[in-house]
Amino acid sequence: MKKTLILIFFSLFLLSPSVYAFPKSEGETDLMSQNTHDHSAHAPMPVNPRMNFLSGASRDRLGSLFVQDFRGRMKPLDTLSREMLMKVTKKSSYEGWEPLDLFLSWTVHPEHWLQEPLIAIRFPGLKELLGLSEDTDHVSAASLMDGQGRYLLGSKVEEALRTADRSRSKLQRKLLIFDERFNLLLMSMQGQTLRIYPVPGDENNTWEGSAEIFSELSGETLEEYRGVETGFHEALRNMNGSGLLVSVSSLADLQEKYGSEVLPSSLSLGSELLLNRWKPFSRVTLPYLGAFILLALAYVISLLRRKGEPWTLKSPLYAIGFLLFAASFFFHLIAYVLRWFASGRAPLSNGYESLIFIAMAVAVAGLIFEWKDRRGILAGLASFLSASVLGVAMMATFDPAIGPLVPVLNSYWLIIHVTVITGSYGFLGLGALMAVTILALHFFKGPDKDFIRQAIRRLNDLHWKVLTTGLGMLSIGTLLGGVWANESWGRYWGWDSKETWSLVTILVYASVVHFRWVKALNRPWTLAAGSFFALSSVLMTYFGVNYLLSGLHSYAGGEAVSLPAWVYYGSAFMLLLLASSRWFDKNRHWEVKS
Repeated sequence: MKKTLILIFFSLFLLSPSVYAFPKSEGETDLMSQNTHDHSAHAPMPVNPRMNFLSGASRDRLGSLFVQDFRGRMKPLDTLSREMLMKVTKKSSYEGWEPLDLFLSWTVHPEHWLQEPLIAIRFPGLKELLGLSEDTDHVSAASLMDGQGRYLLGSKVEEALRTADRSRSKLQRKLLIFDERFNLLLMSMQGQTLRIYPVPGDENNTWEGSAEIFSELSGETLEEYRGVETGFHEALRNMNGSGLLVSVSSLADLQEKYGSEVLPSSLSLGSELLLNRWKPFSRVTLPYLGAFILLALAYVISLLRRKGEPWTLKSPLYAIGFLLFAASFFFHLIAYVLRWFASGRAPLSNGYESLIFIAMAVAVAGLIFEWKDRRGILAGLASFLSASVLGVAMMATFDPAIGPLVPVLNSYWLIIHVTVITGSYGFLGLGALMAVTILALHFFKGPDKDFIRQAIRRLNDLHWKVLTTGLGMLSIGTLLGGVWANESWGRYWGWDSKETWSLVTILVYASVVHFRWVKALNRPWTLAAGSFFALSSVLMTYFGVNYLLSGLHSYAGGEAVSLPAWVYYGSAFMLLLLASSRWFDKNRHWEVKS
């Protein structure tokens, strides 16, 4: 009931024209006079805001202002606007709008944006609940309220919140996520997410929005803040470029004067703004794929025309592919360092950050072993896997926003333990792709194919070394995790789901690498099949534990997440490849039978 009352009050408060400190422009109408649920109502629509009304200089200056989010993190306004756009619409862009211009337009012209279909809705059960067609993917905030400004989903949200987490249905979980998008949009329209004003003398270094800050002030400080706030919003409302630059400078001075204790460094600010503009982790995906194509082609040519002889950098095709791969890695590394500067900590604390690190670890493994082999296959496979892992990181499941560390992760052990254990996933993942290559080469088994036989042997030897390196890192990382666990929780081992599956993965890979000393199993096909199968344990340790199971290491907190379709397709591909490759290995021979 409390949740419903808050939503009703908030909706009515938002819909009241007196909330905003801005005068209405000509042509704008009071929202309370409109039927907010019926889009076919004949009430006049508010004037459309001008797209991308900020000049380049104004946008850059405004974007570099600091804002405090609800978790206490200080970030550039440019970052906040991009995050709000992504969280509400689940898109990185909206109809040609610059993210900062769009976000500020929500606060300046809320009457217009209440009617716009901004809020992403994808789950069929939610669409059915709201009576929407299957092809609807976005709805407006106004369509979620009745004529009195009451939230149509309020009772359902209240019921979901009363339900114990483990007992919530999938519809209830999706509803709570959708409800968060709705509330973020309303709060942004109200200016509550625009927390750009430091509270003078606050021991917790709290910052507030314009609607809340004045209740914290008095005397000369109140007049100082009111003057800055009035100038800022007047310039923003009137789209006055020169006035906006002056008011933003005054606002920046105010932030420095009263909030300097929590202001990030200029290095942190510059790094985050560069990350926002470059989007390096998505941009580097195509160069990685380009390197994969060139190096895979170089490997095939090496097999067919040069009997598998290694390349040198004097060979144009190999040189271009290898240098493109190396350049992609260094660009990736620079982007990772920028995120480190921007967050002020090692970027290893959530699913997105661990994936971009694993992609980098794969590239490192490829560089190390390619430098020894020089045939293109290892760097090519590493390029493909790095691009694939980065592609997974770009999925909507993973939130790229930089967040504060939870207390247990605020330790130097985060760097020591997590880099080693997640780095091992990169080596083991590369080993799995090498296994696929070895299994595929068995399709060409036959007499007069000695160059294929030699290629399998060389790749098998490198494959074993990659697996051994990955297993060593995984074992050391798990032991270091036990030391960290003792410091954090007072015990070395607690059979947590992550700990248990890490041990399972160690035992699985230890068994695979020991095939080398078992005569009946010491064959390239057997090691490749074992390595390919063992990857499922790595995937369970990383994705399964983090998103399907509950535990101290779980990102999902025990939510019942259904298995994605790629798990079934991947399993079917794995079984088909193993079976077909085994048939060729068993029924084809390297020598002609007499």
